[in-house]
Amino acid sequence: MRKSTIRYCLISALLALFIDFAAIAQEDEIAAEPAIKARLADQSLLLDAIKVNDALIAVGERGHVLISASGQSWSQANQVPVRSTLTRITASGRRLWAVGHDAAIISSMDGGLTWFVQHFEPEAQEPLLDVVFVDPSRGYAIGAYGRFMSTRDGGINWQVERIAERVTSEAIDWAALAGEQDGYETLPDDFEFSDGTDDMVDKGCFEFLECHLNAILNYGDGRMMIVAERGYGYRSEDSGQTWESFRFPYSGSMFGLVRQNDCIVAFGLRGHAQKSCDFGHSWEGIETGTTQSLMGATVTDDGRVLMVGSGSTRLVLHPDGRIESDADRMGSDYAAVVIANGATILVGEDGVRHE
Repeated sequence: MRKSTIRYCLISALLALFIDFAAIAQEDEIAAEPAIKARLADQSLLLDAIKVNDALIAVGERGHVLISASGQSWSQANQVPVRSTLTRITASGRRLWAVGHDAAIISSMDGGLTWFVQHFEPEAQEPLLDVVFVDPSRGYAIGAYGRFMSTRDGGINWQVERIAERVTSEAIDWAALAGEQDGYETLPDDFEFSDGTDDMVDKGCFEFLECHLNAILNYGDGRMMIVAERGYGYRSEDSGQTWESFRFPYSGSMFGLVRQNDCIVAFGLRGHAQKSCDFGHSWEGIETGTTQSLMGATVTDDGRVLMVGSGSTRLVLHPDGRIESDADRMGSDYAAVVIANGATILVGEDGVRHE
């Protein structure tokens, strides 16, 4: 029972599907509660991990923040001010930020030992699913229902917006999408949408730009990309100030992005992965050989992409396009992977695995 319950929580947290719709009293401000020290925290649900300087840091349920020097033994951070599930962690210099449920954003200035709250908004019922900083001052946090947050002062102040307020252009072939949907397979080749006729298309969450924003990637040269649900994505060429919407060839959700040399690899639902070498203007499908959802990835020093996911799935995408795969349908679900000190560190529903 425990395994199935944790698996549900893992997938829900990553896909932004586990939204707490319980009624929340809004007459009084809800204060954040600090995380509790747990003896088996390294065996609990963990959703992300990174290597910062000489340390490994992982985050997960109940506000757990774990720190390790080797990846074999882990200890909880001294002070974490929220008990919310933390979904992602990022770093810029020695500064750290983590985001999660209750629209929580916490930060650390001492390598992850102690943390302080920058934002906490449980009444919003919109989990944050990823965070990135362009530099120590400018950062973005994204999440459910198109939530888009930005800061220009290292997180002292966060501006809460929707991705809709930043989208200034669109690169979506609605006629092609209409042709893919039931009832519109017979559109003539010369069919063109005129005013109002794009109402024929089922845009789903895109109708009001309320798709869950699952992951964000900073290229480091002013370009940024976001992957969302229902096959939608967004790209920016001005460090996140404005965005253009686009669609992937696959209409399912993408959960992550990694950069492989001059190309980008997007991965997600049911083992789908796609690669683009022109900043998302065209995509090539990758035959992964699995239907297990892919949830996390990292790039090795020699340019290989290691992707992990449900059912203990591990895929290695070589620069020449070759794929190596390993999985166990009855195995643990992995959410993220880090290569450090010659070892592979996996985190997921059963905590940390060191190989």
